[in-house]
Amino acid sequence: MIKYRFLIFLSFLFSVALLAPSCSQKSGCPANESLRAPVNKKGELKSSGKSKSGLFPKKMSKKMRK
Repeated sequence: MIKYRFLIFLSFLFSVALLAPSCSQKSGCPANESLRAPVNKKGELKSSGKSKSGLFPKKMSKKMRK
């Protein structure tokens, strides 16, 4: 009898944990908000002044070419 009550209680807690929202409804999740790319007023991606064409710095890429 006690085992059934315990199992019912655990299943209730599990279902509440799955169905409960993790973020507030109107403001959104802070994690999703911080992962957005920076955009300008028109909604276009901001271009940083320095565009990198490769993965490595210039000196290292020159050494690798030789």
